[in-house]
Amino acid sequence: MKEHRQELMTQSTLASKTSSSQPRVAKAENGDASVSIELLLRAILATGATPQDIGKIIANVE
Repeated sequence: MKEHRQELMTQSTLASKTSSSQPRVAKAENGDASVSIELLLRAILATGATPQDIGKIIANVE
């Protein structure tokens, strides 16, 4: 997530787009277990993924 996001926007911009804070985005990028699935999904969508993209990834998890 981090590398793709860095190509598109700063942590502060992503935080604004996800109604979160820059420190929470940093924690998400570093794999902090306290970050909610909801924030992770909002961040993935904010970087350009579609719900269909997310569904395909989930469907391929074994």
